[in-house]
Amino acid sequence: MVDMKKALFVCLLVGATALLMAQQGRIAPGRVLTGSSSHTPAYAPYEVLSVFPEESGNGTFAQVDPNQLQSLAGEGWQLVSVAPYAYRNEGAPGASNQASSPPPPLITQVYLAYFFQRSRLIR
Repeated sequence: MVDMKKALFVCLLVGATALLMAQQGRIAPGRVLTGSSSHTPAYAPYEVLSVFPEESGNGTFAQVDPNQLQSLAGEGWQLVSVAPYAYRNEGAPGASNQASSPPPPLITQVYLAYFFQRSRLIR
């Protein structure tokens, strides 16, 4: 009985060792290989850039210039995400402010923020 337990333990130990040795050495994306003899460049994590609308006054914003976004694309920046940054509610122009009339409708203006990334090459 003891010899059978020892044999089972040895078999399990050999099997676990074989599974561990069979694992391929993988590297996660964006990680740098150290001691690699390959001639391919390794990429470090991404550089990131955020572009937000400018606040031009007390609670007023200016949309991001499309030419600025186009120039960033020309520099190798890749657009990753666009998200609303600020909401501004304004009364409709020409609406009356009399007490007997309903409140003027609101116009909502959304100002967007842009998020970019590009790979950083390590040599």
